[in-house]
Amino acid sequence: MAQADALSPNAATPSAAPSGDADPLRARLSRILEGSDFPALSRQIIDTLGAMDDDAASLQRLANVVLREYSLTLSVVRTANSVHYRRGARPIQSATHAMMMLGARTVRQLAGSLLLFENYARKSPELKELMLLSLLTANHARATALRMQLQDPEEAHLCGMFRNLGEVIIAAHFPEDYRQVKALMADGGLNEAAATKRVLGFQFNDMGVEVSRHWGMPDSVVQGIRARATASASMQAAITAFSHDLTQALYKTELTPTELAQAVESVVEQHGAKVKMSREQIGGVVTDALEETRELFVNPAIATDRLRFRQLAGAARSALGDSVTASTGEPGEADVAAREIALRPTLRQELEDMVNPASGAAIGAVLLQALEVIMRGGPFAHVLACFYSTDRLQLAARTGLGEGADALIDQFNFPVSVRGGAVVTLTQQRQPVYLPADRAMTTAEQRWAQTHGLTQFGVFPLIVLGKVVGCLYVDRASDAPLPDRATVRFVKSVADLVVDAIGRRRNG
Repeated sequence: MAQADALSPNAATPSAAPSGDADPLRARLSRILEGSDFPALSRQIIDTLGAMDDDAASLQRLANVVLREYSLTLSVVRTANSVHYRRGARPIQSATHAMMMLGARTVRQLAGSLLLFENYARKSPELKELMLLSLLTANHARATALRMQLQDPEEAHLCGMFRNLGEVIIAAHFPEDYRQVKALMADGGLNEAAATKRVLGFQFNDMGVEVSRHWGMPDSVVQGIRARATASASMQAAITAFSHDLTQALYKTELTPTELAQAVESVVEQHGAKVKMSREQIGGVVTDALEETRELFVNPAIATDRLRFRQLAGAARSALGDSVTASTGEPGEADVAAREIALRPTLRQELEDMVNPASGAAIGAVLLQALEVIMRGGPFAHVLACFYSTDRLQLAARTGLGEGADALIDQFNFPVSVRGGAVVTLTQQRQPVYLPADRAMTTAEQRWAQTHGLTQFGVFPLIVLGKVVGCLYVDRASDAPLPDRATVRFVKSVADLVVDAIGRRRNG
């Protein structure tokens, strides 16, 4: 370690490798755990991958994780529509419907992968590139698992995404040391193992294993981090190693087409004992991975993202020729809100199908999907379903979607009296209203809105067989524009479907 300290240009800075008898891996991990942003990511991943059943409460919490990030919503919907999972003739667009089809375990695996991507891809250009390669490895792994008929392709995706976790962690939390490792590899002629040992005192994969264990990741993820072509304990680990090496071979855009082709052939030869695939099949894996990655990674507003993607697709074609058929077309320029609004008819039709008791859907599932339809189709920041207690003395939120929905649900428990506030009063008036779009707020409504940090909100009473049973509540961020009349009518139409679902189930 003395040599590493002497070489390091930042030996006296907080990111320098620890010296003396201290375990360098443990010392660095302790500093990461004490940082300001890492604990929040840890909590998200632990909560997402923790033990969740397919019950209503778990589904609601998981839906909030999925719907928080557009890329994750898209990934869950696309996965449910893939050949491996798709059940019906008609494609679906509802994330909650997709989650019910896939099951909580599969969605947790997808969510764990995308949470890691979303957290680190935003931090620096270096990390964005690393996360792009991790995402390609994850998509290579899923596509390979599907072709080899593994039972759980999303577990393969999770293993592929976390395969390079150690390098990502070092690049994010010790950037100067990471650059020094890369300099020793590029200019000093050292391989990764030697360079990391000199600068850090351990290898990237050692850090990846420690963080994975801290997060309680499945054993398959830890095995995947350690996996090599000649030392893979399981087929899942073998696919992880193959997918990682395929990414590393394909996307070195500084190589000539001949060198790229040779690099891929070397990967095929090294992994051929366990991962038996033809050149055409590998071309299909790469095509699928590029298509999956394109819409999640490429930002329509950032030209450099689009250029980088075209470079990667070009490198893949140089190595594998016509067997790679991924599109390099630009993603749509419409923003996320516009895309979601365009989905209103499709989302509403899916909900109509669930409203029919013949669908077998429980009222809780119908309600959760209705909340998603409103939140995405609005779009709105929060959507809550509130119901009267049996004695009709309280109006309380039962379920909801949106950032911080669990905390908001706890706040929405109002006495049915003059002290109940605006939501109770508007529910009792039996007419849907969005304020201040439909009319100016009263003094009492303004006071209630200010108490909750709002400038706009809506209440849509649920009247079943002539009796008010509760309401749907919606709001938008203070700086968001007020919804137009078509949007308010759309929310009202969804509330009517909820009423229909409750009434038809009460009638047996």
